[in-house]
Amino acid sequence: MRIYTIAIIPFMIALITLTSCDEPDSYSAISDNTKSELREWAGILARHWALPPGDSLRPEKPEDSELLSLIRSCDSNPEAWAYLHSCITDTIAILEPPSPSCQY
Repeated sequence: MRIYTIAIIPFMIALITLTSCDEPDSYSAISDNTKSELREWAGILARHWALPPGDSLRPEKPEDSELLSLIRSCDSNPEAWAYLHSCITDTIAILEPPSPSCQY
């Protein structure tokens, strides 16, 4: 009986570990509405930071109150920060780079 007890404990630990872990980058703790909002913010922020002033695709700098709302939303769910970062990097990666003659 002792052998069964010794063998079952590691099995139970492995089973609990495997069933409780989410798939990496699944962001399952974030609702679909929040994901949509964060993707929208990522597009705004990435284009504002990456595109040169005067570019027709570059949005204006968001208001401080809007940014505070985004910060509060992400602070309420830390996984949201990772999702927002992922969306921003994805957006920057697909933006067309400025011409080499563009100097700031």
